[in-house]
Amino acid sequence: MAKRISLAQLVDRIQTGKLTPQEARTYFIVEPNVHQPFDFNTYINTDYVDVTNAESLAHDANLLVRHVPKAPARKQVAKSKAAGRQIVAEGDSWFRLPQIFPFPKTCIDFLQQTGYPNTNLAHWGDTLDEILLASQFWPYIDGGADLLLFSAGGNDVLGNGGLASFLNLFDPDMTKPSDAPYYVKPEFYDNLADIIGNLETGLIKPMAARHANKKIIMHGYDYVIPRPHGPWMGSPMEYQGLDPAFNASLCQAIIRIMIDAYNSRLKALAAKYGDVFIHLDLRGTVKKTEWYDELHPKEVAAKKIAAKFAKAIDSVHVTVQEQAIAKMHLPRAA
Repeated sequence: MAKRISLAQLVDRIQTGKLTPQEARTYFIVEPNVHQPFDFNTYINTDYVDVTNAESLAHDANLLVRHVPKAPARKQVAKSKAAGRQIVAEGDSWFRLPQIFPFPKTCIDFLQQTGYPNTNLAHWGDTLDEILLASQFWPYIDGGADLLLFSAGGNDVLGNGGLASFLNLFDPDMTKPSDAPYYVKPEFYDNLADIIGNLETGLIKPMAARHANKKIIMHGYDYVIPRPHGPWMGSPMEYQGLDPAFNASLCQAIIRIMIDAYNSRLKALAAKYGDVFIHLDLRGTVKKTEWYDELHPKEVAAKKIAAKFAKAIDSVHVTVQEQAIAKMHLPRAA
């Protein structure tokens, strides 16, 4: 059992990279953020960490958790077609989950282990607006990285915790999966139009203008499954009388409509900006038994997603000039 330490000792162990994953799981607490999909709240476990005179930090340990060292990765396999390239990944929890809890590895973790090294800037809970506003990926793209892997919009599509506002109240005469369109309110499609507009003006057009020879590969998630009392989908649906425990097929059909709508619009963007934007369709990749929770795939599914990303990466043509630029030294993120 880990011994009780001071906050200063905890910070020192993080900064020096000496904090082990097992210790991190003792000193921190992680739980789903019910107010924002794809996000988690992180706390300092005051049973094991003395936070005297810094009690407020115990209630929001996100900045500390961001810097907890990752567990050593397995040695990479033989070089892939991506060898010599600079790849940067940006996004949400589909690309990075908290290291201090035994969450499953993400597709980015598996890409890094299978010959596709990349700089991972993603952070769980980030919305599309937050990612575009921070623009952490642009220095890497401007500096030489030629490929951006992008995972964003999931929070936004689900209303940033306000999924219930996109759904009509349950009607006992509308219980078949084929009735699902009735439950998706126009507000969902209005919000979706805003999301796609932000992607186009805040990411795709700037990439085309600044680096027409570089590529964005972006996915549109898979058919996530609402669970009874689930923090991100199940509970908001129950609020509208749509209970996944009794109307599982209907609830899943509603979410399928939303995921299909998002992917359809991403596909349209790819058709419009094919020189710089690639839509990776992951629908049907994750089996119903392969979900870790309401929103995140288990490792068996993350491996399949990584393989699809790898195939998409390998299909991107890189010119000799681009390869030379990509060899420039760039700072590496965790």
